[in-house]
Amino acid sequence: MWSTKRSAIVSIFVISILFYSCLLLFKNNELIRSLIVFIRPLGAGTLSFFWLYKAYRLKNDKQRYFWLLLSIGVLFYISSNTLWMLSFLVQGLTIYSDLSFLLWIMTYIIFLIALIYKIKVINTSISTSRYIFTIFVFMTFVVSIVTHYFVNPILIASGNSLVVTTSILIYTIASLSILFVIINLYYLSLFSKDKEVMVFIVSGFLLQVIADMYHSYLNSYGEYQQGSFVDFIWLTALLMIGVAGKFAQTNSVELDWKIINYFQNKESIFPYLTVITLMILVPYSYDWDFNALSTGLSIIFLMIIIRQLIVMKKNKKLVSEYRYLAYHDSLTGLKNRTAFIEDLAEIMNKAKKSDRSVALLLMDLDRFKNVNDTLGHHIGDLVLRESAAKLKRTLHEEAVIYRIGGDEFVIVLPNISKSDCVTTADIVLDIFRQPFSIEFHEISITPSIGISLYPTDGLDSQELLKYADSAMYVAKEKGNRYHFFDAALNAYITRRMIIEVELKKAIDRNELVLFYQPKIKLSTGEMVGMEALLRWDHPKLGSISPTEFIPVAEETGQITAIGEWVLRTACHQNKVWQDQGFQSLSVSVNVSARQFEQGDFIKIVEKALYDSGLNPKFLELEITESIMQNTCESIQALKEVRELGVKTSIDDFGTGYSSLHVLKELPIDTIKIDKSFIDDIENKTNLSIIKTIIDIGLNLNLDIIAEGIEMQEQFNTLDRLNCGYGQGYLFSRPVPANEFQKKISDEMIAKKNYLIK
Repeated sequence: MWSTKRSAIVSIFVISILFYSCLLLFKNNELIRSLIVFIRPLGAGTLSFFWLYKAYRLKNDKQRYFWLLLSIGVLFYISSNTLWMLSFLVQGLTIYSDLSFLLWIMTYIIFLIALIYKIKVINTSISTSRYIFTIFVFMTFVVSIVTHYFVNPILIASGNSLVVTTSILIYTIASLSILFVIINLYYLSLFSKDKEVMVFIVSGFLLQVIADMYHSYLNSYGEYQQGSFVDFIWLTALLMIGVAGKFAQTNSVELDWKIINYFQNKESIFPYLTVITLMILVPYSYDWDFNALSTGLSIIFLMIIIRQLIVMKKNKKLVSEYRYLAYHDSLTGLKNRTAFIEDLAEIMNKAKKSDRSVALLLMDLDRFKNVNDTLGHHIGDLVLRESAAKLKRTLHEEAVIYRIGGDEFVIVLPNISKSDCVTTADIVLDIFRQPFSIEFHEISITPSIGISLYPTDGLDSQELLKYADSAMYVAKEKGNRYHFFDAALNAYITRRMIIEVELKKAIDRNELVLFYQPKIKLSTGEMVGMEALLRWDHPKLGSISPTEFIPVAEETGQITAIGEWVLRTACHQNKVWQDQGFQSLSVSVNVSARQFEQGDFIKIVEKALYDSGLNPKFLELEITESIMQNTCESIQALKEVRELGVKTSIDDFGTGYSSLHVLKELPIDTIKIDKSFIDDIENKTNLSIIKTIIDIGLNLNLDIIAEGIEMQEQFNTLDRLNCGYGQGYLFSRPVPANEFQKKISDEMIAKKNYLIK
């Protein structure tokens, strides 16, 4: 019948207006008016009962009994009005009989039970406790108005008759009880799936209460006439309740009540509106005595004051909680980085006034990433919590502990000497010697600690943290210990920063240069190739070792641009020498893992070859063993390099991720034995390793090159072990291009002289 909220409301009001129009049409015919009034509750009640009972039959959960109770209440409503009609038709009585009045009271009791039951079983995510203040203010306001404008005048007009007084009290209590319950139900329904349907219920009962109060008022003064406006309100209320049952029969209907959103947005101002209303009404009340209005106003004032005090207390608690969350790490409960920066400034200020020192210990958990990668982040989080707990349990009260991110912790020690720092650092190292026992896992975690001191090392938190971080990495390199920031470390950091900045300009300033070192065939002493080695000549810093600037380039990502420059320059120089008629040699270029993992690395190699015109067979790429970490990707990239016709070699073999299984899968051409093995070649263990590497290479049809040959004895041993090739200071140091050109020129002359002889 009704598919939308709008059509339902329009239909209800059309029916109600038609009813009221009929009353106006027969306003001079009391009998017909009375019959129309009696038909109103019977017709509307029967229709509402049908909808409500059908909703009960269609529901299959606890909610169904709400609709059953409502339908029973409507049945009592119909019965009460039926008896009233019979009394009128038979006896001509226009007031309720005792039985009719009793049924009317039972109607209210059943409605009240139904509404209370609905509150108990409604599916909602909140309670009315958050709205209790608004509810009580509303009820105080209503009780004040009802008492002053309805109850008191009625009692005065009735001459304090016991029957009238009892009737008034019953009516008032029943109406106010229903009003109180529907207000609670309204707030609960705001966050339930029944919200749209409950609006009809709440609206219907609200109209019912208004009509009852209005009827009592008119009746007490003898002004009620059948067919008055109150009957129109009763009819509308009954239809609204029935329509709720109609819409409850389907779960698919969705009603959008804009008025709900409006009242939700304005709810916070309601208590103040009641105060304003009562303040306006009090002066216009019967007299200036303390009456219901002034009593209600006083109570609401008191409630608002109490509420404000409660809100202030809650706000204070919330501010405290927000501050805690803002300044504490949620995982460990320790103070966080924000708190560290603010606290340290205050601690340093106090230390400055008292001329004392402050120590900052920055602690990092070694190999913590391995825990996350192998056991999962859940276990990693538990390790961090237990680490924090160990620190809190062990360190003295003056030590302030922070977690500033990841696996980094800071310990601030105010008013402390350097020797006390050492004691604290030793304690921290000691408590981590015992492995963690977490969810059946025995986890060994060790810390590295960097220490900086105020005011010796720095004057603000950022400086101290930076210097402690530098000291910590030194401690990490030395292995699970602590290290103090000092002048040497400061000089190192300063130089590193300068190198980082200057390195960005090195290519554009033409400060980078390639040196070349020959590769020798050990069995004949013949030069068969060369390795291009990068050097940096800075106009102010002088010659900077690759061991110093290459790590900086790797860390900052500049290695990709530098590596590309080296590749282009080496290819170009080799092609120039070939075009000049010198011996065609293969040039080896070192490639970092970061370069190798670039998505466009193959295109860069192709472009270098194309631009220089160098035949790919005269280029060899030297790659470190670290590529074996990502075997699948590495094999694919090496295959693409081989397809270009470029050779590849594994540099510094035996020092990193060497694996025979992986080695046989890699499409490479050469193995280079690391210099560290050659330096101590007389050691039997090293000799065995070298022999094994050579045998493996030969069995895999790979060329073997020994790096760092500096003595004749090393040369002799390697030659005896069938190592094919070598390079090192015994043959030549790395030299600039012009000197290397002289070497290859001398090599050509020597060969010609040998052939002439």
